[in-house]
Parts: sequence; C-alpha cells; structure tokens
Amino acid sequence: MIKKYEFWHPRVFEAPFYIYLGLQCLLNGVSIRTLAKANYALNHGEIGIGSKYESQLAFDQSYFLPTELIGADLSIDEKKAQISAFTKSHGFPVILKSDVGCVGKGICKLSNESDIEVKAPLLLGSYILQKFTLNPFECGVFFIRRNGKPKITGINRKHFPSVIGNGVDDVLTLARAHERFTDHWYSFLQSVDTSLVLPKGEEKRLSFIGSHTLGCRFTDDMDLLTPALQQKIVDFFASQPGFNYGRADLKFESEDAFKRGEFIVIEVNGIASLPTHMFDPKYSVWQAYRIFFEHAKYLVSIAKEHALRPMELLSYRGVIKKASENQTLLNLVHQRLMGRTKT
Repeated sequence: MIKKYEFWHPRVFEAPFYIYLGLQCLLNGVSIRTLAKANYALNHGEIGIGSKYESQLAFDQSYFLPTELIGADLSIDEKKAQISAFTKSHGFPVILKSDVGCVGKGICKLSNESDIEVKAPLLLGSYILQKFTLNPFECGVFFIRRNGKPKITGINRKHFPSVIGNGVDDVLTLARAHERFTDHWYSFLQSVDTSLVLPKGEEKRLSFIGSHTLGCRFTDDMDLLTPALQQKIVDFFASQPGFNYGRADLKFESEDAFKRGEFIVIEVNGIASLPTHMFDPKYSVWQAYRIFFEHAKYLVSIAKEHALRPMELLSYRGVIKKASENQTLLNLVHQRLMGRTKT
C-alpha cells in the first residue's frame, strides 16, 4: 500500500514543486535568487537561513507574545539567568525555540525552575524565548500581496495529537500506538505524564507544537474566514509592506474569537513556507499539487514585481552552506532536547 502523500519524505513530495518553480522562473525571466525579493524586508526573504527573531521584529510587536533572544555567545549560567528573569516578568510556562528553527524541531516548554536547570545546558546557537499562550487552538494563515492587493490563500487548522484512554494502557503506550507517531514525539512527550493511565474514553492532548512533522493533522479551513478576521490579518501584514508571501501561525481562544479577528501571532514564515492546507487528508495528491503549484506561480509573480529592489544576497553556494549548517545545528539540538545524544 502506498503511503498517503502527507507522510512521504519531504524531499520526495517537494521535488515536483521545485521543478515547477524552476520552470516558472525560466518562463518569467526570474532568477532563483530573485525569489527572495518577494519578502525584500527580511533576510533572504525568510528562507530559514536567517534569524527568526529578526523576522518577528520586522512586524508590529503588539500582535506577538512577549519575546526575547538568548544569544549563542552566552554561558549556561547567563542563559539560565535570562530565562529566570523573563519568567519573573511573564510567568511560567515559556517556550524555547531555535532561532533557525523549522518544522517544530528544537522546541521545548519550561514549566518551572527545574526545567530551566535541565534544558538551558542543552541549547545550541541562538534561541528565542517566548511567553507560552494557553490559547488551545492554532491555525496557519497563508498570505500573499500582489500589486499592492492582499489576499489570504489558505487557512489550515492544526489538530494536535491526542490519545483516548482505555483504562489499561498508560499514555506512552497509547501514544506509541497512534497512527501518526514518530520518534519526534519525544520532544513534547517529556512535558506529559506518560505513566498516567487514563480512564476509558477520556481524551488527553499530547502536543503543544503545531507541526505536521511532529504529529499535527492539518485541514483546510478557509470557511473560518470572515470579513472581521480578514481585515485583522491584512492589518497585521500591512505593518510590514516588505513581506508579500508566506504564512503566519496564529493561536486563539475559540473558533468564535478567531472569526472576530482575535488572535496572537506566534511566528511568521517566509518564502520557504508551505501552503499547509494542502495536507488536508480529504485532498488527493493531485489536488495537493494543484495548490502547491498555484503558490509557485504566486511566488514567481511577486518576486518579479520586486526584482529591482536592492537586497544583499549570498551566492547559491553560500545559501546552501548556511542552510546546511543551520539544519545540522537544529537536528543536533533537537536530539539533545529529546535526550538522544550526549551533552
């Protein structure tokens, strides 16, 4: 049986997209490097080789949770002190995210001082320290702006993995039996009492990380878009006219609140963003690629519009080298936080 495309290796699933993207660049006279200019205000259009923290600072900060950057050059004691000071101001829990992070790797939640002692020594590179929101719902909203006209092209609801008790097995056993379980789950299972035996029929949510790679099921929920929500999202992106293609991850208290335009932005992703609503299980692989290819056209069109914008760009070799270094660092810290490597 062929696996559902959402479980294919990313390089396999994304390969046709990049071939199509290259073809669109050729047909429109746009170089691959020029694609970064779709988001000319951000480092290389925010493709995962720059600072996620700097990308956040490019927008109106009133939409975000309190956030600080923990520098890579700090000692362990200095990291602990900064985190402790932050929690004294904003309380627990807090989130730590790698400043070069992607797909949810290298994320952990700190709920008390003991967590600081355990997790701070494991951090590698610069890290984002952010207040954790108790808002239980999350959506990714894909936004484009062409010729000054904003458009929301997709909203995907993130359904976090959960288990239902049977009165016999503990949470860890139930989690391992989940159809979406992978070893990546240990990054968030550490924040759960996995020895707990749930009563029969009781449901327990396991994850706080809104990543497809880490078990979330994505659905296409454009029906949530109301005039009020659209206006609030457009207002947010209007705070940075140099961002014209990408996805914002939003958390909200309830569906009704979201429809009223009440949300918190937890992260902005740039030109490397996937239109994640295409992973809705209701779509065939051909329908998913139709969405994917449509966004390739959007990206090339927007990049062509801003092709003459001045922008410092690394060479192709430089981009590949930086991306490889960041991915290596991210994978290492992800393994450390899961307790899979020696510190």
